Amino acid sequence: MRTIYLFDIDGTLTKPLAPIDEEFASVFLEWVNHYKAEVYLVTGSNITKTKKQLFGAFRDACAGIFCCSGNDYRESKKIIYRRKFKPSAALIEDLNLYLENSLYPVKTGKHIERRPGMVNYSIVGRNATQEQRAEYATWDARHFEREDIVDYIKTSHPELDVAIGGAVSVDIYPQGHDKSQVVDYLRAREEEEIRFVFVGDKNIPGGNDYPLAMKLEEDANSHWRQVNSPTETEALIRYSALFIGEGGI
Repeated sequence: MRTIYLFDIDGTLTKPLAPIDEEFASVFLEWVNHYKAEVYLVTGSNITKTKKQLFGAFRDACAGIFCCSGNDYRESKKIIYRRKFKPSAALIEDLNLYLENSLYPVKTGKHIERRPGMVNYSIVGRNATQEQRAEYATWDARHFEREDIVDYIKTSHPELDVAIGGAVSVDIYPQGHDKSQVVDYLRAREEEEIRFVFVGDKNIPGGNDYPLAMKLEEDANSHWRQVNSPTETEALIRYSALFIGEGGI
């Protein structure tokens, strides 16, 4: 049985929006090359941010990159498909209304970012510095604002799915256009039987990795792993049987 490995990026391979650690990158690439592992990246970020986090040789070692929660797919630097999503005026109005009423005091701009197939929404804003992002993440961990945003949008717009992504934002997309679509796409184009191993840091309900993890729950041969940092991902690659040969590489 063929094994395909899927990795989230933010919080899994890198710290949020940060470049990958060089030592970890070396360990990862050595694993890929030694076991000829078939790896796909699955991120909520767009390709521009992905390129800032992962250097060219790292990206090239992967069979493909699913950006924007699987709504923008690339192989060998070529766009294979790119989904479209035009947010309604009512959605934009509701997002701006929530922004105006948010109790968080720091708002840096670029709060609504349109990406292929989805919208990324952040109260602190995409213009925030790393320090401002960290401060919001700490505040959000106490006040659960992003969880409230998810409930707010799902109640107001039941035709949409909303998930917590990264450290400071939520992802909004049409129902079913989440990371789970990656599994359906890869299975549909391959004739042989596939099992998946997925590693992500948001496999909890409401997180943007959760739909993918739950998709793999339907397959007894597939597995998912929850991590809380790139350090934990490195440990899986070094010591877990799923990554060092027993997994059918």
